[in-house]
Amino acid sequence: MLDTMVPWRSTGDVLRWWRTEVLGLTQQEVAERLNVRPSALSNWERGTRAISIEMADLDEALKGEQTLEGLLWGMSTPQGLDPGRVWSKVFPGRSRPVWLWLRSPATEVSLEGEWGVARLEADFDVGPNGLFVTVGASIADSPVVIHLSEPGWADFGYGELPRTIPGASIVDAISMFSRSTADGPFMDLFSSNLASKLSAGAPEALDLAAAAPQAVSSYMRHSDRPPSERPIPKRWPLEPEGIDIVERTRFARLRRARGLSLMATAERLFHRTEIEVGRDTLRRFETDVGQPHDPVLPIALDHTLGAEGRLTVLELRSGHGSGSVALPPFWRGPMWVHLHDEEGDGQVVFRRGRWHREVTFTGPTLVSAHWFDPKVPFRIVARPSTTWVVGVGRRAGAQPVDQNWVPTSVDTAQEGLAETEQAIFDALERHSDHP
Repeated sequence: MLDTMVPWRSTGDVLRWWRTEVLGLTQQEVAERLNVRPSALSNWERGTRAISIEMADLDEALKGEQTLEGLLWGMSTPQGLDPGRVWSKVFPGRSRPVWLWLRSPATEVSLEGEWGVARLEADFDVGPNGLFVTVGASIADSPVVIHLSEPGWADFGYGELPRTIPGASIVDAISMFSRSTADGPFMDLFSSNLASKLSAGAPEALDLAAAAPQAVSSYMRHSDRPPSERPIPKRWPLEPEGIDIVERTRFARLRRARGLSLMATAERLFHRTEIEVGRDTLRRFETDVGQPHDPVLPIALDHTLGAEGRLTVLELRSGHGSGSVALPPFWRGPMWVHLHDEEGDGQVVFRRGRWHREVTFTGPTLVSAHWFDPKVPFRIVARPSTTWVVGVGRRAGAQPVDQNWVPTSVDTAQEGLAETEQAIFDALERHSDHP
């Protein structure tokens, strides 16, 4: 049995803990489920051999429901990526339980962030195996952006976490939710009583979707007010980490930390992006030999390795005035826009399907957001004197503009609010089951 204060040092420690503490099975029993020899499983658990089974297949065989897969994948992040202060994730698809795994060389860390209509803020002690923040239900296609007081690592996963994780605290996000600081169209619905309603377990009092028409009309009145009369939203600091010069050796470092061979990486790349390359092409790329024939390959590898734009950036299109940009079909994560207007001050409107966002700027300006629907083109509406460059990945020095996107219709507002309301219901229900 693992000592509760001994930190996990490899994926083998996680696998052994899952086998003994979660499933209560012997090595022989688990080896039979995985169709491997007990000696192979023993080598994996002792960390003398890399796990040679696809993590998704291993998760399914051991009833991980994606939680085990997420823990095994996240275990390698500190070895594969540099520590940072800003971490983010877009959870696509249906609402479901999710979690954040935070680790840092510091023993005390302050966390603050925004997720849709909610703000998260708290101080934590970080144990030998870090800190887990659980969320009973995700808000689909709504970016969660976390800022840490000290550099560290954050991974995001799916499923219900066992409460027996050694050397780590597990905190329910409901206990730290408060009203977003954004000055958006629906924030009046999430006024100061949101936290009390959540803690009291009375989500039915929110009645969000029914209030959508009033919220839209309220936003229109709010937009007509002079800027001096509008509430000032919290402005997140400029993105402190990002990429301008791509170092290909960082790809090899993360790939090896993930336990992936060149062949396994090529197979995973094709499965997730439909980009087909051989292991020799990947080897040449990692060793900085020549330029890849497909300019999308670096950002596709970034996505495949779970780097969330921390390894590379890709310029998609430049232009002036109004125009549209198609994002890579697999990309859900950070994107950036560099703006400049020959007349000095400028204003543009970003459109993302049925949502839009106004941005005013002075001089050359770099802004960032998170993209979650590659099927929808990103559109810029601007005057002819405005020039712009659009790309994906994480650029240093960008001003975040994820907040304050506005729906174009009451139907869009009601749909978004109904999804948010249901996520709150689900989160509260799970919170009451696991206080």
